[in-house]
Amino acid sequence: MGRLFWKFFIFFFLAQLTTVIGLSFAIWLHNRHEVLQDNGVEMSPPARSLLAAASSTLQFGGVEGLKHLLQDWQRQPMPKVLAVRENGQELMLRPYTKASLDMANKLAQDAKFQAFAKNIKLSNGQSYLLFVQDNGRRDEFGHHHGQLPEHMLKNGISSPRPPPRFPLMPLFGGSLVSLIFAAILAAYFSKPISSLRAAFKQASNGKLDVRVAHAMGKRRDELSDLGHDFDAMASRLESLLQAQTRLLHHVSHEMRSPLARMQMALGLMKQDPTSDFLDRIELEANRIDGLVGELLELSKLESGVIQIKKEQLELSPLLNSIIVDAQFEAKSKRINLHLMVDQDYVLEGQPDLLYRAIENVVRNAIKYGPESSEISIATTHSALEKNLCITVTDQGIGVKETELEDIFKPFIRGISGSQTIGNGLGLAITKQVIEAHGGSVAAKNLKPTGFSIQIMLPY
Repeated sequence: MGRLFWKFFIFFFLAQLTTVIGLSFAIWLHNRHEVLQDNGVEMSPPARSLLAAASSTLQFGGVEGLKHLLQDWQRQPMPKVLAVRENGQELMLRPYTKASLDMANKLAQDAKFQAFAKNIKLSNGQSYLLFVQDNGRRDEFGHHHGQLPEHMLKNGISSPRPPPRFPLMPLFGGSLVSLIFAAILAAYFSKPISSLRAAFKQASNGKLDVRVAHAMGKRRDELSDLGHDFDAMASRLESLLQAQTRLLHHVSHEMRSPLARMQMALGLMKQDPTSDFLDRIELEANRIDGLVGELLELSKLESGVIQIKKEQLELSPLLNSIIVDAQFEAKSKRINLHLMVDQDYVLEGQPDLLYRAIENVVRNAIKYGPESSEISIATTHSALEKNLCITVTDQGIGVKETELEDIFKPFIRGISGSQTIGNGLGLAITKQVIEAHGGSVAAKNLKPTGFSIQIMLPY
């Protein structure tokens, strides 16, 4: 067992032991308070009223009057008022405890408590101590009722209750149970945390294929959620690292070809200074510059550095300007562009970014579409979902079904477009721009031939 287990064990054990000790101490104090309160004399409001009536009867009616009163009271279920002479004999010959007599004497001598114990001296010189004996049973108000147990009565005197002992056995039993539960809780919490710590250590060393959800078992708590979150994080980091590796591979591959052609042109120029390869060098340099520019733009979009500055714009003029600019490339392949807008739409977005995103789709259609074909750009809308759909359709052979989602990733062009000049960044930029505007983009093959890309935008 590791250090983490012992830390949890000590923490839980001390926490539970503190609770057990606190409860034991509270129980001991409660019992001690009850013993202290059990002073042998009842000090309830009914006892006070009965004592006042008895003392008045003794003072004004004499001993015989008090006897008659006490006899009447004995027939009723009520507290018993005792009248004890100086020689210790009770007027009605009823038993009482020494503790109650001693306490009654103390109360009678204190002016604050003479309402609960009265020492009445008659004109004939006799003295009686009046009080209501506390007989060991309490009602819901905390007052004692009933008779004391017989074994506590001997010769009219019973011994007081023994002082309470500290509950050592409950304390020992609670400590033992706390020890067991502390070990169970420590194992329950330390095991998944140890697994998470080991997984984090492996991830920090570059091993991102580590997973911990299976180590959580069937538990359904925050630690289990943390394990699943770690797996999701590790999977995301692993995919990002793989994407970065692929990106570096593709960038180096895309830049190697124009650089090789530039080096070849420079070598030929050295052999024949009169030869004119400057145009070729300039072309390859422009390709590298364009690649770097698109990479920078894609990086900004993916990192969120570019903040979308939305403004109201009309869709029809935007699409018309894209068609006009694309006509130059379309004429070289004798491709006809058809624009079909069902109504005038007003969107909120950044015009230059939306222009670039839609233009990339149109230029891709021209690039991969066959000669002497047609390309349509159509718009539809859903009033219920408040979505605008821009569909660009060509008559090309499309891509494999397994490549429909991959074509929106950087440097992925599909097998059908591998022989076409390009770097595969156009649709990746389109996807980032459209998603930044709260929309989505998707591609699908048409039957028997054809290919379309749908751009969904809110309006």
